[in-house]
Amino acid sequence: MATSKLVKRLCQSVALFSLISVSMIIGIQPASATVYNMMKPVYHVYIDGTNVGTIDDKELFTKKIDKMKEKRQTDDLTLMVKNDLEIVPKRLFQPSYDNEETLDKVDDELTFVAKGFDLSFNEESVGVFPSESKAKQALWVYAKPFLSEEKVKEIEKKVEEDEKKHPADFLDLSTPFSIDEVETKKENVLTEKEGVTRIEDGYMKEVEKEVDEDKTLADFAEEFDMDESEVRELNNLSKKDKIADLEKVKVLEKQIVKVLETEEVIKDEEIDFETETTKSDSILKGEKKVTQSGEKGEKKVTYSISRENGEVTKKDIVKEEVTKEPVKKKVTIGTKVIPSKGTGTFAWPTVGGSITSKQGERWGSFHKGIDIAGVSDRTIKTVDNGKVTAAGKRSGYGNQITINHNNGMKTTYSHLSSISVSVGDTVQKGDKIGVMGTTGKSTGIHLHLEVYKNGNLQNPMKYL
Repeated sequence: MATSKLVKRLCQSVALFSLISVSMIIGIQPASATVYNMMKPVYHVYIDGTNVGTIDDKELFTKKIDKMKEKRQTDDLTLMVKNDLEIVPKRLFQPSYDNEETLDKVDDELTFVAKGFDLSFNEESVGVFPSESKAKQALWVYAKPFLSEEKVKEIEKKVEEDEKKHPADFLDLSTPFSIDEVETKKENVLTEKEGVTRIEDGYMKEVEKEVDEDKTLADFAEEFDMDESEVRELNNLSKKDKIADLEKVKVLEKQIVKVLETEEVIKDEEIDFETETTKSDSILKGEKKVTQSGEKGEKKVTYSISRENGEVTKKDIVKEEVTKEPVKKKVTIGTKVIPSKGTGTFAWPTVGGSITSKQGERWGSFHKGIDIAGVSDRTIKTVDNGKVTAAGKRSGYGNQITINHNNGMKTTYSHLSSISVSVGDTVQKGDKIGVMGTTGKSTGIHLHLEVYKNGNLQNPMKYL
């Protein structure tokens, strides 16, 4: 009879346990909700894997941790629990717990350490900062001077739109950065100024270099500012090993974080005009005549400019838009050649006029040439093709021009008021060479003309 009652109670217990289990698996049904509510929640506290007690209010534990942190807080460093801490919730009908004893054990066994934020590039640490925002601020202070004003304004606007972001979040760097939570000590924490200096100084990165047979281990150590022992250790070299036995040698090379920026810039630029030349035999050879002035055009050019730490590394043209077409400059080049050899036949040297004095004896001396006067237009012209060999003042003759006709003949023109040619000029029969005057020993305005053949004086009347 006793056995039957025991079995019956066991069956009732199994049924109740099953009901509770099913209700937890498939959801609380109206009948089982009452059973579930009869169970009380508690929290088992584990420190480094060991159960140190049970509490019935999780908030008590949270407040306890906050008080412990507050009590141990120093400077502006954040504290964090060093232990492996775990809170496991459970529901029981008649749970056993002791809040005070459990919290006392927590007070005794929990260890707090200062929390820092390690800023690193390619897993190479720059240093530890008291907060993530201060690590980012040091990076922003370093980078900002390398950015254009437009880029700084663009980043600041993005931060205004998303207050959770820091300007450093929008930087484009040659090496990506990371900020990790680490355990630290007060003396190891950097100020903003110290952090900026560390970033400026760069960080050391392990790289491989080709081994040059002319370089020794000491050469590599000196080049990369390392001790020889450091180079040996990095390359697993014993004192007997030689660096020449390696194909590549590992060294620590300083890496500077570069601030990258790419921007588009639109500039107004000039377009040079072309010069179009044509030839003409109506213009003397060597002379040029501009028949149409050139005008520069205008265009808008869009450039994509890449910079590293403020220095331009690449400049590409993205687009060009001509806003004003250039106008060609047109030049006509003369091809006409003036013969410097005389024809042998002389033209009259003045515009009209008459001979006022012939060649021969006159006033007790010999008059070498002829005088022509009585003109309204005082232009003096060359009698034949030739080259000017003299043009200037000559004693007694005043302003005088001498022309060699390159056929044995030579003529001189004297007493001119002004000269229109220079020594070396080539002239053509009938070209203006000066103006009639009365310079030198002269009794009035006239032209004194002399003619020579092979150096011998000739009578001009034989050729005119």
